[in-house]
Amino acid sequence: MQYDPITSLASIKSELEDIWMKLDLVYAGLEPARWSQKFGKTWIYADQPYHLAYFDQLLIPYISKGRGVPKEEQILYRTLRELNEWNARQFAKRPPEQTVAQSMEQMRAARETIRKLMSKMSEKDLDGPAWMPLFGGWATVREHLHAILLHTVAEYVKLWIRTDQRSPGVSPSGMHLRLDFMMNFMSLTLDKAAAANKKFTMVWNFVGPGGGAWTFRVVDGSCAVNEELVPAPDLMITLKPETLQKIAAKMEPPPLLMLKREMKVKGLFAMGAFAKLFPEPKPDQVIQIGSNGAVLG
Repeated sequence: MQYDPITSLASIKSELEDIWMKLDLVYAGLEPARWSQKFGKTWIYADQPYHLAYFDQLLIPYISKGRGVPKEEQILYRTLRELNEWNARQFAKRPPEQTVAQSMEQMRAARETIRKLMSKMSEKDLDGPAWMPLFGGWATVREHLHAILLHTVAEYVKLWIRTDQRSPGVSPSGMHLRLDFMMNFMSLTLDKAAAANKKFTMVWNFVGPGGGAWTFRVVDGSCAVNEELVPAPDLMITLKPETLQKIAAKMEPPPLLMLKREMKVKGLFAMGAFAKLFPEPKPDQVIQIGSNGAVLG
């Protein structure tokens, strides 16, 4: 199936408005007591809109400044430890008395700024330079807007799952873009030493809206990822797109998902090889994202 690659200004605007509308729909339906309940390991529900606000606020100034970013403002978070420390600093800045309504106001103010910036852009402007502080360096304006979109999609999927999927899901094109990012991000975690003199082929096969198949080919210390379904890989994992978010966000471990038949594995004995080739990034491992330019949420 063909999906909109969300590369035009109109499609980026449309996808952002769609995911923002869906977030607001879920938030409007939450009972007051829900905001103080746990949302993952360390957060509560009230933390999410605040997080969305400061994430967008980080990128907004770089979108508008282009090449005019002074050296001292070229902040770069290159490791997961640095990213986690940045998140901790942002939460430490939140006043203890801040209400959910105030966090929501900040989130919507950031959205409005993004709308105004896009209203003044042309298609050509999307290819202009912008500093990417998250695992990147210099990127394009399009990649910044993708970063905002992909991060918001990731946060929405977590909220959607935790509220029993009662609201509309992510658009198929938005989900497909998110999957493509995650597949390419995963390839960056290749342990080149473990992959030396080794050949290994695996397929992540996503079924459902926004799905598709991505093939990883490991050959002599390098990995190529392509969106295709190859015959007879060493390992094939089949799951719904949202199930990958459960894994990425550590909402449920893969063995449990397999027991629940939410994740099917063909070539089970190759799972050990996959785990060695693609381990979780270490806290101080430098991550450099190239053409995609977005951060894993």
